[in-house]
Formats: sequence, structure tokens, C-alpha cells
Amino acid sequence: MVASEVRKLAERSQTAAAEINKLSASSVQIAEKAGEMLARMVPDIQKNADLVQEITAASNEQSVGADQINKAIMQLDQVIQLNASASEEMASTSAELLSQAEQLQNTIAFFKLDGGPAVARIGVAAASKQAKAVQKTHVANLKYTAPRKTNGGTWPSGVSLNMSKEVKIDMADDDFERY
Repeated sequence: MVASEVRKLAERSQTAAAEINKLSASSVQIAEKAGEMLARMVPDIQKNADLVQEITAASNEQSVGADQINKAIMQLDQVIQLNASASEEMASTSAELLSQAEQLQNTIAFFKLDGGPAVARIGVAAASKQAKAVQKTHVANLKYTAPRKTNGGTWPSGVSLNMSKEVKIDMADDDFERY
């Protein structure tokens, strides 16, 4: 009985050893397949890592570009504000110059030039043209003549300017040009 038991035990051990051998061979095949799969996955993983790095670099470049665009927009806004301020100032200056031109027209209308009639209203362009046409001379005598009644019974207004006579002027007047 002992021999038959030992034989059964030996047969079972042989069967178990065969199964273990099969399982070992199968495990080796599975491990080899896993190794091959890992070997194929490593380049894909490396490609993914490279793509992630490229995406990160592109995102950083976009961030820098967006910052530069933001700074450019802020500078443009400042320039626009400066231009608007300058435009308002120019408009104000233009209005002031217009007012002064009108005052100058009214002042010019008061004077008689070259014994002619008092100048009524001279346009700004015409006054500028006349001023350019006048040659440089020394400051003229300015004589106020009292208005006299004309034959029509009206009182002329204005001042008679004699611009042809030389006048002695003091040192302070040398700083001015004569017209």
C-alpha cells in the first residue's frame, strides 16, 4: 500500500510539475509579450512627452505674444488719449485765434491807410496778404486827427497813419521791426 501511495503521489507530482512547467512557459511568453508591448509603447510615450513639451513652449510663446499685444494696446490707448488732448487744445487755440483775428479785423477797420477811406472789414486772408505786401520800414509817426464833418454831415472815424517819415526811436524800440 505504501508503494501504491508513493506511486500516486509521484504521478500527481509529475502532473503538477508538468502544469507548473506549462504555467512557467506561458508566464515567460506573457512576460515576453509584455516586454515587446512596453518596447513599442516607449517611443509613443516619448512622442507624447515631446508633444507636451512643444505644447508648453507654444503656450508660453502665445502668453508672451498676448502680453506684447496688451502692452501695444495700452501704448496705443495712451497715444489716442494724447492725440485727443492735443486735438482739444488745438480746437481751443483755434477758437482763440479766431476770436483774436476778429478783434484784429475790428481794430484794423478803425485805421485809415494812405489817406484813403477807413477800412471797413478786411478778411483775415486779405489782411495777411496786405501785411506780406508791405515792405519793412521804420516805425511811422502816428498822428491822431480829430474827425471832421464831411459834406454829407457824417463823422468819419479812424486814424491817419503816415508811414513814410523816418522817426528817431530809443534803444528799446530797436528790438522791433519796422513795417
